[in-house]
Amino acid sequence: MEQAQVRRSWDTSWEAGNSKMSGTVYVSNRENFEICNSIYSVFAHTNPLHGDSFPSVCRMEAEVIAMTIDLMGGGSNGSCSVCGTMTSGGTESILTAIRATRNYMREKKGILRPEMIAATSAHAAIYKAAEYFNIDLICIGVDTSGRMRVSEVLKAITKNTILIYASAPSYPHGTIDPIEELARIALRYSFCLHVDACLGGFVLPFARHLKSISIPNFDFQIEGVTTISVDTHKYGCAQKGSSVLLYHSNILRQYQYTSVTDWSGGLYISPSQPGSRSGGLIAQTWAALLYNGYNGYQSAAHKILLASKYFREQISNIPGLELLGADVTMVVAWAAKNPKLNIYMINDILSSMGWELSVLHAPPALHLCITSANIGSLPSLIADLRASVADSFEHQNNSSSGMAPIYGLGNALPDRNLVGEMLKEIQDILLHNS
Repeated sequence: MEQAQVRRSWDTSWEAGNSKMSGTVYVSNRENFEICNSIYSVFAHTNPLHGDSFPSVCRMEAEVIAMTIDLMGGGSNGSCSVCGTMTSGGTESILTAIRATRNYMREKKGILRPEMIAATSAHAAIYKAAEYFNIDLICIGVDTSGRMRVSEVLKAITKNTILIYASAPSYPHGTIDPIEELARIALRYSFCLHVDACLGGFVLPFARHLKSISIPNFDFQIEGVTTISVDTHKYGCAQKGSSVLLYHSNILRQYQYTSVTDWSGGLYISPSQPGSRSGGLIAQTWAALLYNGYNGYQSAAHKILLASKYFREQISNIPGLELLGADVTMVVAWAAKNPKLNIYMINDILSSMGWELSVLHAPPALHLCITSANIGSLPSLIADLRASVADSFEHQNNSSSGMAPIYGLGNALPDRNLVGEMLKEIQDILLHNS
C-alpha cells in the first residue's frame, strides 16, 4: 500500500470540476467514483464467460446494452432488432465492428479483398483494424468544416467496399460527418456504415433539447446505419475500460462470435476477442448508468455543450487564432491563423501553467475535450491562452525549448516511415520505464 501511494503521487493531480486535462477524466462527482469502485469490488471475481455461474453480470450487461440502445435511437421509438455487446473500450468496439462487417460481407457478397472508406479525421483505431484484419483502408479528405467529403466517398467506392466509417464527432476537431448522406450511399451500394460515437454517445442525443445548438441525426433513426460504438467509460461516467458496440440486427452481431464445435475441451462460444472478461467492469458500468440516469446525463450534456459554445466564442475573439470544425460538440479545436504564431510553442507555455491539452497535426493545432471534470477551469484556460498567445508573439523566434521543436519536426518530416520509427522508439522507452 505504501508503494502504491508513492506511485500514485507520480500521476497528474486534478480537482473535481477544475481539471486542467483535455478529456481523460470525465467524472467530477465523488459519489459516482465511490459507487463504481464499491460495485466493482463486489463483482471483481465474476466472469461473463461462465454465465451459468455468474448470471448477475450477464443480466447487468444486457441492461447496459438496452439502456444504450434506447439512447441511440434503437429503443421503443426505433428498431426493435437493435442489439449489442460490451467491450473493453472504444478501440475494441471499433475493431469488433469492422471485423464482424468483414466476415459478414465475405459470406454475403464473397468479398475476399475488403476495402473500407474513412476520413482522415477518423480515429486511429481504423489503422489497427486495417492491419489486424487485412483490410485496405481508403482515406478521404475533409471539407473546410472538417466533415468527410461525400463526393470523394463516391469516387472511392469499388466492388470490394465493405464499410464506410463515420464519426459523431471526430476526435481531432469535434465535427460530425454527414451521416444521413453516407447512409443513403451505403444503402444504394449494399454495404455497411459504422458510426463512431465513442465520444458523442452520451452527449449528442441531449443536444436535441437545446434551441441554441443544432446537431444532425447520427444514430439508428437513420436507415443504413449498421453499427455504432459508444464509450460508457467516457461521458457515461463509468471507470475505464468499458464501451458498448451496437448492431442494427443480431444477424450482423453473430459475425463477431467465435464458435468451436470440434475442440477436445468441449463446445466453445465466445462473443468477443477476449475470452474471459471482467464482470467487475460490467457491474460498475451498470452502476454508473443507473446512478446518473437519463436526467443526470441530460443535465451534464447541456452544461458541456453550452460551455463549448462559450469557449468557441472566446477563442474566436483571440487575435491570431482560428477555430477548426463547424459543429458545437464537446471538442473545441483551434489553430494559429497568424503565420508568426507557433501553436506548439503556445502549447509549451500552457503546459508550463499546468495545462494538458491535445496536440494535433495536419494542420498543427490544439484541442480541449470539455468534460464535467474540467468545465470549471474554462475561464482560467481562456485567460492563460490569451497570455500564451501574447507571449508567443513576443518570443516567436525562440522555440528551441519544450516540445515545440519535436512536434514541429514530426509534422514537417516528409518521410512518415521515419516518424513512425521515432514513435516506436518512444514507445519502447515508455514501456521500459513502466
